[in-house]
Amino acid sequence: MKNKIGWCNLTFNPAWGCRSKCPYCYARRIASFRYDRIAEKEYNYLYSQGVTIFQGEFANRLRHFVPTFIESNFYKKLPKKPQRIFVGSMSEIAHWEQKWIVDVIHKIEQYPQHIFQFLTKYPSIYQQYEFPDNCWLGVTIIRNPKEGEADRWDYYEFKQHNKNNLKFVCFEPLLMDMQLIYFLNLEGIDWVIVGSETGNRKDKVIPELEWIEKIIGECQMRKIPVYLKDSLKNIYPERIREFPVPLSGGIKGMGDD
Repeated sequence: MKNKIGWCNLTFNPAWGCRSKCPYCYARRIASFRYDRIAEKEYNYLYSQGVTIFQGEFANRLRHFVPTFIESNFYKKLPKKPQRIFVGSMSEIAHWEQKWIVDVIHKIEQYPQHIFQFLTKYPSIYQQYEFPDNCWLGVTIIRNPKEGEADRWDYYEFKQHNKNNLKFVCFEPLLMDMQLIYFLNLEGIDWVIVGSETGNRKDKVIPELEWIEKIIGECQMRKIPVYLKDSLKNIYPERIREFPVPLSGGIKGMGDD
């Protein structure tokens, strides 16, 4: 599915849902008004395969963002032309069932021309599987881990495992000064994405210019490509959209669109 994310060309959502309840979550917000359409599509697809589901119950799972596998999304053919494909923009992969991850990895193996991008707040999930080389593995970091995000050991282990996969960090939404915590240590990271919170919730956090400048400075010092989301343009007007060079597999030399 085409999108407005920017750093990917397409999204691939074989599953919806997350057990975390982050107040700023865009995916949960989207699910609240798109669940009926997805449930109807799934019902029609399974019915065509000789399988029936109770559409109301399935829709209720999607609406409440309960981790749910969507076969009509999973079995949809991906394009032939090389793309950067974000896997799981509507879910948290750490909350997927093991079979879902295994099935998705097997599907990825059928499309070596693409780059498949993953994101999680719980990077220890990556160590449990062997991802094809054309998978980019990312971790979302938004605040001090004492408040519930990936801890120091998870982050250290993330940088040590899955050696054949490009690794990236996503500071989105940027909720605090990342130099206040150890997560601005970007050694071993191949790419950095930065973005601000979207939506209009009451306690929405607007990043400070200094927070952004510190991340960019750290990336420049380490020669790490950095991608700034459009959500930052009113705070940091310079347009920076850099992409890493793939370690192996997938798109060769594909930069900004």
